[in-house]
Amino acid sequence: METVLQDHPILNHASQLGKRLLETEEIQRFRLAEKQVQNSHRVNSLIEEIKRKQKELVHAKHYQKPEYIRQLERELDRLHEELDNLPIVREYQQSQVEVNDILQILTDVLAQAVSEKLDVDVSGDVGGGCGSGGPCGCR
Repeated sequence: METVLQDHPILNHASQLGKRLLETEEIQRFRLAEKQVQNSHRVNSLIEEIKRKQKELVHAKHYQKPEYIRQLERELDRLHEELDNLPIVREYQQSQVEVNDILQILTDVLAQAVSEKLDVDVSGDVGGGCGSGGPCGCR
């Protein structure tokens, strides 16, 4: 069956759609922001410092050192806030939200188009669709 799916014409359309998505302004902005974040010395040093502090926190919790735990948690909060307030990180996060929104809308549009033609519930309710013994009564 997998061989049949590999040659299915709809996969060609999906591939073309994927290529067109890569050309959108939102995806281009995301890729640029991602590259800037990856190449930022400040971002990378903050991430490394956060990782070190997280490891220290694990050890402090293991050895039950409450005062040191509180100190590390405060330092981690400060580091996360500093990282989150960097303009390139904010731009990256915003562009990520925009890309996720586009992909979610695309998924919803496809699901709705299929649902309307096949009379299938796409509401996302667990246990409520065909074959589940849900509201339609089928099993």
